[in-house]
Amino acid sequence: MHVIEAAKALEDFRLGHGSALERAEALLDRAITTFQERTGEHDEAAWQAAAVYMVELWATRFSAARLTAFDPAPPPPSRFTPAHPLRLETVSREAHDHVLRAGRCLERTVRRPDETDVVRAQHGMHEAARLLHDQLDGLSMPLWVLIGRFCAEIQAENLRIRKAPAPGATA
Repeated sequence: MHVIEAAKALEDFRLGHGSALERAEALLDRAITTFQERTGEHDEAAWQAAAVYMVELWATRFSAARLTAFDPAPPPPSRFTPAHPLRLETVSREAHDHVLRAGRCLERTVRRPDETDVVRAQHGMHEAARLLHDQLDGLSMPLWVLIGRFCAEIQAENLRIRKAPAPGATA
């Protein structure tokens, strides 16, 4: 829940409400604390990378009308700054690419069920988890797989939202 609320606050910031960035950062902290408490895995850097990524992916569903989803970017030292060293896509660009590809495969399975896409998605999630675990081993491999799965599902839903006809549009 904190991830979704942080994503909404981040989008509010991007829509010009400067004070919303503080709310997004506070909700991010609450999400990280909740993840740590509920999983028993406490690596701050790993959770920061994972939680920021989840928030950013969720926030993109609100930004379909903007040409660039991550603009405007908050200034440093915000953890939502694209150049922040603990951004998941900075920690492992390859893992980021695997998650996005897995999301595309999952989205395709809704339109045309194909076991090959399911296998590709699972492979992408596991490969992303392996790469992230290599870089940030403070979280267990099964937890990284779960995080990869959640992020791929968010990406798949974002793609479905973007492909859906606008309300009131005719096909």
